[in-house]
Amino acid sequence: MAGADRVGYTVRVASPPVTTELVAPVALVDIDAEARDVVAAALGLAREWLDMDIGWLAEFSEDRKVFRVVEGALDEWDLHDDDWVHLADSYCQRMYAGEIANAIPDTNREPALTGLGITQRLEIASYIGVPLVLPDGELRGAFCCACRTPRLTLGERDVRFMQVLARLVGDELAFRESRRAAERLERQMAATEGLIAALQARDDYTAEHSTTVVELAVAVGSRLGLADDELHELEQVALLHDIGKVGIPDDVLRKPGALDADEWDIMRRHPAIGAGIVGGLPHLAHLAPAIRAEHERWDGRGYPDGLAGESIPLASRVTFACDAFHAMVSDRPYRRAMPREDAVSELRAASGTMFWPDAVDALLEAVAAPAS
Repeated sequence: MAGADRVGYTVRVASPPVTTELVAPVALVDIDAEARDVVAAALGLAREWLDMDIGWLAEFSEDRKVFRVVEGALDEWDLHDDDWVHLADSYCQRMYAGEIANAIPDTNREPALTGLGITQRLEIASYIGVPLVLPDGELRGAFCCACRTPRLTLGERDVRFMQVLARLVGDELAFRESRRAAERLERQMAATEGLIAALQARDDYTAEHSTTVVELAVAVGSRLGLADDELHELEQVALLHDIGKVGIPDDVLRKPGALDADEWDIMRRHPAIGAGIVGGLPHLAHLAPAIRAEHERWDGRGYPDGLAGESIPLASRVTFACDAFHAMVSDRPYRRAMPREDAVSELRAASGTMFWPDAVDALLEAVAAPAS
C-alpha cells in the first residue's frame, strides 16, 4: 500500500456515520457484464473452496464501501451488486488499516467486530478478505467472503488461496481496462484522421501547419513534465486546433492578401466552429473546451470568451504559443516568413501578456535544442 493516498472517509448501515482514516484504493473502472461473470466465477470458486455463504468484490467510493460484484446466497443475505455500507462500518477498512487479520474464523471472538452494524445486519460469523491489486501495484479494492457460521479452520493457507484468486481477478480487470483504452484510442484516431482529411481538402497549409504544431506542443509538454494523459490530450488539441477553419469561406481562408476587419471577424469564429465540430463527436468531445480556447490570451484579451490565466485550459495555452511561433516562421501567400531570431524575440516580448510564460520558456528551449 506504499504510495497510496491517505483519505478521510465517513461510512453507512444502521449506525450513524463515523469518521476514520485509512489507506484507500482508487475506484474500479466500470465492470461490464463479461467482466462481472469472470469476477463472479472467481468468487464462486473461493466460496466453494472455503465453504463460505457469500463472496464480494468491493471498492471504495467517497465515503462508502460498494459491493460491486456479489456472488452466493444473495436473497438470503439481502445483499446485491452495488449495495453499500459506510466505510467505517466495513471489515475492509480494518483489514487495510491492519486492525484485523485477513482471516477471521469467528467474529464472536473479535470485540471490535461484534458491535459493527454490518456484523449485526448481515449476521457475519466468519470472514476472509484480501486487497485487490493490479499488476502495476495499484490498489483497486477488496476480494472477500463471509459466512453466518464460524469457520474455525480458516488460516494462512486460505488467505494465500484468496490472494492468488485476487491476483488473477486484478490481472483480468487490468487487461480489460487496457483493451478498452486501446479501443477508445483507435476510435479517437479514426475520428481525428477524418477531420484532418477534411481540413486538408480545404487548405493544405493549415493541415501541414497543424502537424508541425503537434511536434512543437509535444516537445513543450514534455519539458513541462505533463503526465501521459495530459500529453496525449495536448497532442490531440494541437492537431485539431484549426479544424474550425473548415467552416470559414474560401474567399477568407485562401485570401492572398491581408484580411480586413470584417474578414477577421469571420476568421475569429474558427475556434468556436472547431469546438462545435469536435463536441459533436463522442470520442473527441472532451477536447472541445480546449479547442474553443486556443486563441485566448494569458492577459484575457483573446477570443472568443476572454478567458485569462489559468482559467484557459493548459492544452490551449501550450498550443497557442506553438501555433503562433510556427505561423511566424512560415511563408504565407500574403507575407514572407519572419526570421527565426525575430520570432523568438516576439515570443519573449509577448510572454506574460499574450502567452503563458511557462509555455514560452519551454518552447524557446525546444526550438533552441539541436535536432535529434
